[in-house]
Amino acid sequence: MRWSAEPAAGVARPTPMGRIARTLLPAAVSLSITLGACAGPGSSIGPIAHPTGDDLVLRIHHSGGLAGPILDFIDFPPFTLSGDGRVIVPGAQMEIFPRPALPAVNARRLTEAGIQAVLNEVARTGLFGTSVEFRGAQNCVMDAGDTVFTLHADGNEVTVAVFGLGTLDLTAGCPGVGANEIAAHQALMRLRDRLTTLESWLPASAWAETASRQYQPEAIRLVVRNADADPPDGSGIGNPLLDWPDDSDPATFGDPGPFEGQRCGVVRGEPAQDWHVALSNANQLTRFVKDGHRYEVTVRLMLPDEPQECPRLPA
Repeated sequence: MRWSAEPAAGVARPTPMGRIARTLLPAAVSLSITLGACAGPGSSIGPIAHPTGDDLVLRIHHSGGLAGPILDFIDFPPFTLSGDGRVIVPGAQMEIFPRPALPAVNARRLTEAGIQAVLNEVARTGLFGTSVEFRGAQNCVMDAGDTVFTLHADGNEVTVAVFGLGTLDLTAGCPGVGANEIAAHQALMRLRDRLTTLESWLPASAWAETASRQYQPEAIRLVVRNADADPPDGSGIGNPLLDWPDDSDPATFGDPGPFEGQRCGVVRGEPAQDWHVALSNANQLTRFVKDGHRYEVTVRLMLPDEPQECPRLPA
């Protein structure tokens, strides 16, 4: 198998990722091929070795753009597949004000055959033979960010980054964006759409669980800001007040955050459970109180493979 076996039209054939692991049972191989055939156009690629347990297999995340450094601290990836088959994605976000403080995140586990169907989708793009960046759209699109696909499979780590995915007018032309890059945009937009709608095309047999459930993280990243000097809330709703739920000192919590006056840290174990309960009763206007001071808290649920720390600030 080559990760460039069926490249998208116009995309140069990248370097092979190497030998496929051949240790899967024949029945699993057969089922993988069946699911691959159902997954989309083109022939099935075959079994693909991948990490297990909490380790990352595949992720889509965003970086850069107008949001600046805060994005790396609080943005939740639109797709994560872990080695044990868990698909972790944002859930339906309530369109109300104030919105809940705890973001909706869902998890559902794939079978091994389901994992293979997903990896076959990736392989069919022909773009994951080696790490690559597509940045020609910077000539025509302002203030966009990168969409980054990270794949751990077949003993390799491959990162494919594309600037302005979904924002470039592929029919109008753009200086510095040739046919190969246009084809890459098309292939990656399709892949993103397929990965974020698995339940619409994977058969029930590809899932080890019958339905999605609320994701329960082992760790939570918090970005904390002293809100004592904030003016009254302009909505007229006001700021609900809750006690700071653990023994930490918010004034010295974690490390300096992305902006002046902010601090960032990660809670785990029992403090993470306490925070999860508190946040379940909070909204975006809630302020947490400790020693007579008020604090605004922004939340990012941690994924199983992620280091339990805050991103490093640029030098």
